[in-house]
Amino acid sequence: MFNSVSMDDVYINTLQAYKNREIKKELDKEAFLELLVTQLKNQDPTEPLDNKDLLIQLSQLSSTEQIMNMSNAVQEMVNSQLALNKLQAVSLLGKEVVVNSNVIKLESGVAETINFGLDNDSEVLVEIYDTNGNLVSSQNLGVKNAGLNSFLWNGRDNNGTLLADGDYLYGVYVIENGEKVLTTGIKSGTVEAVKFIDNELYLLVDGRIYPFSAINEVSV
Repeated sequence: MFNSVSMDDVYINTLQAYKNREIKKELDKEAFLELLVTQLKNQDPTEPLDNKDLLIQLSQLSSTEQIMNMSNAVQEMVNSQLALNKLQAVSLLGKEVVVNSNVIKLESGVAETINFGLDNDSEVLVEIYDTNGNLVSSQNLGVKNAGLNSFLWNGRDNNGTLLADGDYLYGVYVIENGEKVLTTGIKSGTVEAVKFIDNELYLLVDGRIYPFSAINEVSV
């Protein structure tokens, strides 16, 4: 039958064996044992910890160890997936890709072409914003056919003033029941470099960085 003296000795010896291990978490097995030993040392001798309570705490120790082991296994799986992603990313270098985009460059008064796809024949509105999010131009393109479409902005604001060179944001909207529904602009280009930022994959395509999730087509 368990008693406070013998269990105290057992857990002190066990605790010493754990002292040489690396502490991996704020509350690991060593910390759990320290708490249990402290409880055993400070218990009321007239009301010692009974077997049931002791077994419950031992089961908690087992659960803690299982959780730690599971956490380590998940982390190993994540690390393996990151390594695999890096290998796959390298294979994209030099490939032609189509990415979702909402940025165009205005250079010498000439803007890049805005490309977008439609699932159905739809009325389309294109809005151009400066990098501060201010609306500078709004163009209703009328009804466009389903499939790939394009629009070339003239680089002027709604008052007809030619704007300064630089990057501009845009939104392509489908008009449905009088409401604007945002659709995605697309851009094609060559993958020039692969970057990992905070374990997230980014691609440098024609001088601009895009998250890997923005890619919707890769050409062989």
